Amino acid sequence: MDQQKMSLNLERFKTTALFSLLFILIPLWNIPHTIAGRYICEGLLLVLVFTNKLNWKLFFQENKALALFFAYLFLQLIFFSRDYQAAFSNFRAEWMHFILFSIIGAGAGLFLGKKDSNKTLLFLGVAFSIPLYIHLILFAIKAIATHEIPWRYLGLSEIHGDLGYTALQATIFLMTLCVYQKKFNLRKLSLIFLLIPCIVSPVLAKSRGGILFVIATIIFIFIVDSINQNKGKVQYFKFLARGALALTLCLSVYLIGVNTDPTRWNGVASRVSLSLKGNPGEIYCQGIGSLEDTLKREGTQITTSIQKSLDSIVDGDGARVMAARSGAELTLQSPMGIDQSKQAYQQAITKQCNGAPAIFISHTHNAWIDTALAIGIPGAALLFITLLTYMVRGRNALNTNISPIAPYGMALFATSFLWTIRGLLDSVQRDQMLEMQAFVLAMLLGIIVARKKGLSQG
Repeated sequence: MDQQKMSLNLERFKTTALFSLLFILIPLWNIPHTIAGRYICEGLLLVLVFTNKLNWKLFFQENKALALFFAYLFLQLIFFSRDYQAAFSNFRAEWMHFILFSIIGAGAGLFLGKKDSNKTLLFLGVAFSIPLYIHLILFAIKAIATHEIPWRYLGLSEIHGDLGYTALQATIFLMTLCVYQKKFNLRKLSLIFLLIPCIVSPVLAKSRGGILFVIATIIFIFIVDSINQNKGKVQYFKFLARGALALTLCLSVYLIGVNTDPTRWNGVASRVSLSLKGNPGEIYCQGIGSLEDTLKREGTQITTSIQKSLDSIVDGDGARVMAARSGAELTLQSPMGIDQSKQAYQQAITKQCNGAPAIFISHTHNAWIDTALAIGIPGAALLFITLLTYMVRGRNALNTNISPIAPYGMALFATSFLWTIRGLLDSVQRDQMLEMQAFVLAMLLGIIVARKKGLSQG
């Protein structure tokens, strides 16, 4: 009897320790200058997951591509690195943490999956929202002190992406839990209230990509849930209500954006279309004058609006497209990657220009191109297959419509899909974002695997 009590107390201690460490770690992924704190949590979590007897084999059977990707990282490091010292340093600083946080996530998921509760989704949604709460509190203090709305004030954050990224992940968890509350009750109302900071914080920070992806997440989960639940039967009232809500959100955000920063929200199409012209390598090496010469040869007159679009290629929307074009060309010159470095694009463009480029861009603003430059085209392809496998496993779990599994399937499906798309518009597969995605995806699959096994045994 005493032994059973000790075992129960140990299990409670491990559960408390796990949730406590996760509650500390998750906000730190989106608060700058917290590397030491993240890695202390990483070490403690590794100890915690390896002190449990978990079915690792069952997890990796569900995503063999992840194990293959791990193996590829070591092979690329050993056989295709040009500078071994730099490559090992880059691996230790970047991709090693992807591996470790994948293992931590899988272990945490296999452990948490033993418990038949969807409260973990609420816990994760709130934990990812903490940087948003901090931002809104600091924003309110700043507004009171200055007696005006301090648009683009970021609080502790240094870039608006920190708020946009955590808002995206928090929205996935909270929206998933919200759509699985079948009745409109106090719990559902509370979840809607918790979603408000996910929208308001990126809007106040003027994170255009952040707020657009939060709204895209809400619409995506609405659509997936409607398709999954209705099974061909259209519930017109629910469909119209959700459509009206999504349309209201889109219009509200657009109007706020246009009124507070018309330059960023208007003229996006013209800036993007101009960035598709010219040779990106020449433009970055020789300067924006190279593109101006191209336009003049085509008979285009450099008007004030065109000049603004040209300026955006140096720093703006045009830069994102032009850098992606440049990076795509450079991947063909280094198909096996450049020393696993997150500065691979800088190294490649400097080599192409035989010196510092006239226009400096730190990365391509495209996670998949940056990943291909760092670890090679096969590496980027394997990472894509890994995320695609997560997506398929999430969709399969979602289709079961079994209450202990389906919500986690929705969260996994949405997370893998939305971060795959997000990577096309910004370089999100690096630094803390890479660690965060590795952890979240592996944890959700671990929960699904553990619950499937529990149900089959039950």
